[in-house]
Amino acid sequence: MDLHQQFFRAASFILLLFPTVGFSQQVLQHGPFGKPAQVFDETQQWTTPLLVAADDNIEIYIPDVSSSDWLSRNYPDFQNHGTYTISIFSSYRKVKACRDNFVSLGQGDAAHMDACPNIGYRVRQITVDPNQKSVQLLYAAMVDQDGSVIPDFVQQSSAFRTWDQLDATTQKAILKTNDLVTQQMRRYDARLQSSHNPPRASSPRATPKQQ
Repeated sequence: MDLHQQFFRAASFILLLFPTVGFSQQVLQHGPFGKPAQVFDETQQWTTPLLVAADDNIEIYIPDVSSSDWLSRNYPDFQNHGTYTISIFSSYRKVKACRDNFVSLGQGDAAHMDACPNIGYRVRQITVDPNQKSVQLLYAAMVDQDGSVIPDFVQQSSAFRTWDQLDATTQKAILKTNDLVTQQMRRYDARLQSSHNPPRASSPRATPKQQ
């Protein structure tokens, strides 16, 4: 497969998952001190990221799961199957963290190692199943220091993992995410139920007859 075909396949895959994203468009915007200020989620919205786990090598962020767009998209699956789909952003605090990630993916060749100084993040879109304690990887890509997807480093194959097969920091991130999502889904469900069943107006009290 030549480079043109590889680029076309990567483009098609990214547009399938993020229909409005072009290769020059960012999926992450920086804030003070280089921290992510906005992330582009699977509902094609910019939201304020939430830090859900960190260690010496990475920080893991998720989109704002209290967003109405995110909740409405995931509510049917959460109610019917107990699952939800979310994007997670891993911020590399060290170049070594990027290289270790590539090695764990079986991509420890010189080309991947040499690319890491220009890579700041990895984005993954996953479906989480708390009942089975599992995650299904739908999409993954490396993101450059400016917050844009790198077409050469798009992972197109799906992968299934149980939580105990994840590294400790990712496990912590998934558990924290699940707690947040469950809490927000309960609140969203309560709002929906309230809107469908408005409180009845109280009947006026009868005026006592004058003796």
